[in-house]
Amino acid sequence: MKRKFIFASASSILVLSLSISVVANKIINLSDMEIQTASNSSQIYSKESDEQVYYNLFVTLLYPYVEEAIDNYYDEYMISLPGEAPYSYKFISIRKIPELNYSYTVELEVQPYVGPHLSVGRDRITFKINLEGVKIEKFEHIESYELPPHYQDIVKKKLPGT
Repeated sequence: MKRKFIFASASSILVLSLSISVVANKIINLSDMEIQTASNSSQIYSKESDEQVYYNLFVTLLYPYVEEAIDNYYDEYMISLPGEAPYSYKFISIRKIPELNYSYTVELEVQPYVGPHLSVGRDRITFKINLEGVKIEKFEHIESYELPPHYQDIVKKKLPGT
């Protein structure tokens, strides 16, 4: 009986030690931008460039404001509001406002879509960003795309230019 207990205790310590080392290997190292997956600790994503990290961070911060601008514009035209894919944001310009620290104007283009990524148009959104927050300065609908017949039931009224 004593041998079984000692063996069980040794096995438990071994399992616990292995578990701790597995958990330790699942740490996200932000300085090196190495991310290991929770399901397979041997799989490591490649390091992202600083530019990609900053781009992704910027897109993440702007996403709710882009969504708000799109919803506000397309609500007049569509029953089901289009979405937008953050990976497709196209930054047109980022300008520092002269004489003001931490104040910028950012212009980006998006192509909102419905269903399986059927683009409804192309839009340009201008933001003013400073320490007080993000403000939508301007929304410009540049181009409209006609939806296929089986998506016409979500249209309240035609978009300009279709």
